[in-house]
Amino acid sequence: MLKSIAVRAALIAVTALILSACGSTTQDSSDSPESADQTRLGGNGELAFANSHPLPNCAGQDPSSCTYVGFDPAVDGFSFENWGSEPGNLGASDLIALFGRKKVCASGSGSECVLYPAAKQWVEQINEALAGGRCEGMAVTSELIHGGYLDPSDFDPNATNTFDLTKDNPAVTSTIEYFWATQAVAPVQQAYQRYQKYQPSRIAAELVKGLQNGAGYTLGIYSPAGGHAVTPFAVTDEGDLIAIHVYDNNYPGTVQRIMIDPDSESWSYAMGSTNPQAPTGGWEGGIGTIELTPMVSRLGTPFPAPFEDKRRGAKTSQLMLTSPDPDAGLGVLLTIGDTVYDTRDANVALPEGVSVRSIRGTEAVLGGNWLSMTIDREIVGGFEAAVAQQKEQAASIPITMSVDDPTSPRTTVRAAHNDQSDVFFGVSPNGAVDVTATNQANAEINVANGLNSANFDLPEGVSMRVDSRDADGVSDITYFDSEDGEVIGEYPLDEESDSGFVTEIDADFQPGEDGELGDFDVTEERVEAEEIDEDFIDSVEEPFDPASELGDDDSGSGDAGADDSGAEDSGSGDAGADDSGADDSGAEDSGSGDAGAEDPGAEDPGAEDSGAEDPGAEDSGSEDLE
Repeated sequence: MLKSIAVRAALIAVTALILSACGSTTQDSSDSPESADQTRLGGNGELAFANSHPLPNCAGQDPSSCTYVGFDPAVDGFSFENWGSEPGNLGASDLIALFGRKKVCASGSGSECVLYPAAKQWVEQINEALAGGRCEGMAVTSELIHGGYLDPSDFDPNATNTFDLTKDNPAVTSTIEYFWATQAVAPVQQAYQRYQKYQPSRIAAELVKGLQNGAGYTLGIYSPAGGHAVTPFAVTDEGDLIAIHVYDNNYPGTVQRIMIDPDSESWSYAMGSTNPQAPTGGWEGGIGTIELTPMVSRLGTPFPAPFEDKRRGAKTSQLMLTSPDPDAGLGVLLTIGDTVYDTRDANVALPEGVSVRSIRGTEAVLGGNWLSMTIDREIVGGFEAAVAQQKEQAASIPITMSVDDPTSPRTTVRAAHNDQSDVFFGVSPNGAVDVTATNQANAEINVANGLNSANFDLPEGVSMRVDSRDADGVSDITYFDSEDGEVIGEYPLDEESDSGFVTEIDADFQPGEDGELGDFDVTEERVEAEEIDEDFIDSVEEPFDPASELGDDDSGSGDAGADDSGAEDSGSGDAGADDSGADDSGAEDSGSGDAGAEDPGAEDPGAEDSGAEDPGAEDSGSEDLE
């Protein structure tokens, strides 16, 4: 039997931090690549990659000790490596597929769309983050093809499997980037956050049950060297250890294994790396540094849009920090009251109402070039956020920091950050946003309010406030003297434009004389429509039956929307809206802690399974985003 299918120690509730901790440079001898098969062939008959383990042979074995779903990385994985160092190409088509036309298109029909300014600003930041790598998108897309949701011939009529597909095929790369972006939406974040609270042996147990039910997953692992996403396809008992067999998109065509020690509740991965060209001495970790994301959570479109003006959770601010530099190593110093929380520290305990997430990339270090923070102002009130980096940086790194809040326009700051430059956001309890930056940052601010996208410079010695919208949809933009706090300029930004079309505004501030308010020299330009790819939208929005195509993805709490405690998950934004968890065939798995069956969080039949106290029940860092 797989060791510790019923988890034997009480699960510890942890806050959702930047997901990288407990790393080591010690390679696990039991998972050494030297012991692996060196002759794996790809689906085209060519040598795929060295250092591969053999595929598991579970014929005639007890499924509890050997579960394999038939995924072969040399057939069902991509033939090319994960790649980064260049931005993504997501646009209107991707946004429509993710969020629906009404949320992202201010006008246009058929093959045209004029994006709302806030949607355009959001997707530009996501494209910046893609410079960190595409591992998440590759892990998702390969599993969706294997699960039958996508077909290789959809991308190339001559392709019979995923390994036949090439990186120079735009249909392939655009789909990879689209599914990469799903990790930045609320239901998917809610889904993987639930698994972050599970001990590694319970992760293995949940994966066993899910695979047996036909569900698909991605698996995320984190260390101080960064984070990485892979595709798990088998779980086997290896004596005192449990092996999760994975397709690692850093090593095409090979079978890799993540080893779990249920006695110490730790995991190790000899091939752990964020960059296939920069191998490490291996990764290891424990609870909070390994997670599953059920595939069904990726497919519940349309998703709630982070940039919507009117969304559930009227006092939830979402802060996003990105850089086109994959080595940026970004973090945030969050100040609430008199306490400063440094998100660069993986061990920092965040207060209730605050969660931090990083997107997995290729060359990331503790947050890499993307960081997202959700802050419930109803709980914490106002806060301040300052850009920070992992190490001293003499050269300037371009950064973009934004705040999405349902009561205020989306505010985006683009600046250069180094040891001599600082960028600060201050968000008041009512949602008003203050922006302060040193002159060395050369900060430029975009304020997206309804149909208007207004660009402002921040002169030396000047700070800026973006007020909450009034009843007429107007947000007052106010310039202050940073030293004495005196108002030196005012600009009312309406959510409607004079022309009735989406408008790009450049507002150049001209200081006043003799204590008078300054003026804004304004130019306006109508924004043109973007062409959209309706075939692409149809391909990723195709209706599906998760029970028949991807398996009943309840699979033991994989349901992103169901509260594992069996209570009412208020505001969960159920990612598994189509998840038929009511008929979970794994409901009798004693160690499952099944969220979708009858696990009330009180008496898990796994006796010692700490699912009896749902690890997510009181975790303030895992509050639903909306």
